[in-house]
Amino acid sequence: MTPTHPSPAPQPGPETPVPTYAAAFEVLRVDGAATADALAGLVAREVAAWVGEAPGFLLSRVHVALDGRAVVHHTRWRDEAGYRTYLGHPRAGALRDLDRRPGVVSAAVFAGTPAGGIAGPAAGRAPGVVAVATRHLAGPQQAGEVLGLLHRTGAWKRDFPGFISATPYLSPDRRTFVNYPMWTDRAAYDAWMADPRIAEGQSEVARFETAPPEYLVCTVTCETSAPSAAAG
Repeated sequence: MTPTHPSPAPQPGPETPVPTYAAAFEVLRVDGAATADALAGLVAREVAAWVGEAPGFLLSRVHVALDGRAVVHHTRWRDEAGYRTYLGHPRAGALRDLDRRPGVVSAAVFAGTPAGGIAGPAAGRAPGVVAVATRHLAGPQQAGEVLGLLHRTGAWKRDFPGFISATPYLSPDRRTFVNYPMWTDRAAYDAWMADPRIAEGQSEVARFETAPPEYLVCTVTCETSAPSAAAG
């Protein structure tokens, strides 16, 4: 799995201060729930054994898709140097080779930086359901349009019951956009998706996409954070 290189993201608008860190999403598509659970357990053990003490480490979240067919490992690092050190760590072999394990159908890595976000009334609570929404855009101008749309819709999302936050990430070339929204539980997520304003926003975003989006709905199976790290 070859990641892209994080770099500073543009300022999209004044909803919340834009934090500065390097982020990665490692997405493993698998053949079923048994494989997903085994992989999630392996990643969690590696994080507990050494990743959480790596230089520059801020956060690790291990996710399993609700349908049992994907595992997502989201990590955050103080800067790109910390992320690169993690990738080259002498003990990183097990994590680097996850895509070769039995039952893994495909693997992809996104690396980038946060581009601002919106917070809901449940900000600060532990996530019960999260989404990892990957969109492929034509370039920086389209990325700016999508970020602007996210912030324009923040007015009603800020008050939506059970909504924790949504953090967008951009690749260095501004052609890949990953949105990472979180809710307190499945009921809050289902209510969110049933709101007609969500469908309206999705159709607007689709105008800027060059390929179909990839959308995973997950639970968090393990979270590890550095003492000073914010877990948005």
